[in-house]
Amino acid sequence: MALAQYSRFAKQIDRSSRRSSYAQARCSRCHRPLKDPLSIRLGMGPECRGRSGRGSLDNGLCVRDQFSDGFDNTIPFERGLVLKRQRRLDRPYDPNDPGQAVTNVPHLVVQHSPDGYEFGYGGSGPSDLALNVCQLYLNMAGYEGEEMKCYDGTCWTLAFALHQKFKSQFIASAPTTGRTIPFVEIDAWFKVRLTSELLDQFANHSKSKE
Repeated sequence: MALAQYSRFAKQIDRSSRRSSYAQARCSRCHRPLKDPLSIRLGMGPECRGRSGRGSLDNGLCVRDQFSDGFDNTIPFERGLVLKRQRRLDRPYDPNDPGQAVTNVPHLVVQHSPDGYEFGYGGSGPSDLALNVCQLYLNMAGYEGEEMKCYDGTCWTLAFALHQKFKSQFIASAPTTGRTIPFVEIDAWFKVRLTSELLDQFANHSKSKE
């Protein structure tokens, strides 16, 4: 990625961390900008609505949509990463069960854990949560680069390269009872690591030559 391209992306990241940037219409699932009037009115793009066939190489979204974790977007991701628990209603009460994991991160791709997200340790559920956080952040920043096929869906190769370190920093180390990680901390973590060299390493060079 040339220096000018890196400068533009750095500015996009900076804008994405400001709440005012969300005045533009974005998909409620993947957070990419919406362009056509119907998608803007519905608040969701055609791929996320399923019109184009989810999980294909064309749109990259995972086909699976049933997971053991819950989703709560009361606090949007651009304000913070929500990690919390709620009692499981589909089984008898167990005082040793920490409860169902609940986050505000949509399932965009599945690689490590087809069952869903988890946090508070370093397993496959936390890995998938970290991967989707990285994918979501890059989507929000308007990133475009090299992609890779995952178990279900596709992700940015850069997101995959970052997600285990993100897991160690934020997901595995979180209390099992949960916490909300301010977006400013997440934003700062990415800004330190998204150097021009790293962006160039995972750029889609074939596309840039077209």
